[in-house]
Amino acid sequence: MDDEERDRKILQWQKKARAAARKRQRRRLYVITLDPEVLWLKEFRQENLSYIEGMPCVYVGMTIHDPGDRFEQHKAGYRSSKYPRKYGVELALELIDGFDDKGLKNNEREAALADWLREQGCAVWQN
Repeated sequence: MDDEERDRKILQWQKKARAAARKRQRRRLYVITLDPEVLWLKEFRQENLSYIEGMPCVYVGMTIHDPGDRFEQHKAGYRSSKYPRKYGVELALELIDGFDDKGLKNNEREAALADWLREQGCAVWQN
């Protein structure tokens, strides 16, 4: 993506975010699978001591945007964590199936999903 296209997309994303905020739209959880090469990074590995070999490496986030748009934002470097920007492979919303966030406050949902995925043996990063 060239700079001009990136700038155009950023303006679109900002417009969509303002509209969603005006509607008080609930934030959505999303999961991005990461290239297993991320396991070579000491900081990432130390956060995932219970990782089970062969399970996915993932980034967990929460957004007001469409999760597909948020994945594009990460890859474009717009308000992105280093892990999905550099190691992000694809959006993996199916990994959320079975996660129950009922009764959780909005600001607790992302961490709860990350913990739930770790309990299953995934390597997880969340900010």
